[in-house]
Amino acid sequence: MNLLETIQKRIPYRYGVLLAIILLIFALKQFMSLLLLTIIFSYLAMSVAKPLAHFLKISRALSIALVYIIFISVVSLAIQHGAATLIEQIKSMITLAMNWNWQDNALLQDVYKNVNQYTSMFNSKDLISESLSQLNHIGHVIYQLVLALLFSFIFSMTYPKLRLWSMNFLHSPFKKFFGEFYIIVHRFIIILSKLFEIQLIICTINTALMFLVLLSLHFPYLLGFTILIFVLGLIPVFGVVISLVPLTITAFIIGDWDTVIIIVVAVALIHLFESYFLHPHLMSQKTHMPILIILLNLIIMEHFFGVWGLIIGLPILTFLLDFFQIQKFNHEKR
Repeated sequence: MNLLETIQKRIPYRYGVLLAIILLIFALKQFMSLLLLTIIFSYLAMSVAKPLAHFLKISRALSIALVYIIFISVVSLAIQHGAATLIEQIKSMITLAMNWNWQDNALLQDVYKNVNQYTSMFNSKDLISESLSQLNHIGHVIYQLVLALLFSFIFSMTYPKLRLWSMNFLHSPFKKFFGEFYIIVHRFIIILSKLFEIQLIICTINTALMFLVLLSLHFPYLLGFTILIFVLGLIPVFGVVISLVPLTITAFIIGDWDTVIIIVVAVALIHLFESYFLHPHLMSQKTHMPILIILLNLIIMEHFFGVWGLIIGLPILTFLLDFFQIQKFNHEKR
């Protein structure tokens, strides 16, 4: 018996397929954001279109088209309202800066001196270069979102034909390899989609809580901030903290330090509620993992993969536990 036969007997075939998938992921690393966004958009679109088609008694293709039309319309209105909100905030900040008596406030003088000392270290070329770099990054993100939306629409509309065409791989001479490949990828997509549904529930709860806080403070541009909080809430745990920046600036413009403190305390409490109860509790119910393991997973995956680590870190861990038959992931069949 040679070495290859020994390895084939001791190591299951599916482990070799998993290794091939991991190598393929590393080879296509620069396209992972586009691929994951396409998967998420496609799953959400088809999940919404199925009951919509049943309720309205329309075809599958028409229901999917309707879902994308509604989504694009809502996003367009959100961008339009968000841009108006941003312009009004900038105007308010300029007015505040011009009318404020900076010379009479020692704290603001110290802040100005520190900021001026820090910014004086950079020359105009560095600032322009950094600004262009950030704009390029933002443009790349927008490009990926638009492309993922287009690909997801094409995938959702042609899914039955694509599924039928993919069966050719299962009848090829390499049907054993492609069979295992299909099972592994399909299982991961199911886990990713189910856990993303949980994140949507968490995001909705956080947005509702912040909406009540902003409403009680008579916040302006309430719709714009609600949309912003919901979008940032799709980033587990840290999305709530990111939303703190525009909220505190607006609170300072419309009120005083008391309003800012109320916003900071509200965001901190919601962040703690999500981090240490809502997110771990709902996720642990779905994954049946201890809360401590989930928190450690979020911290470690964020360190290695950044924001995407927060989104796909738990699905990866859940998939690996399921793959190695340590803890099976049970999901409702659609």
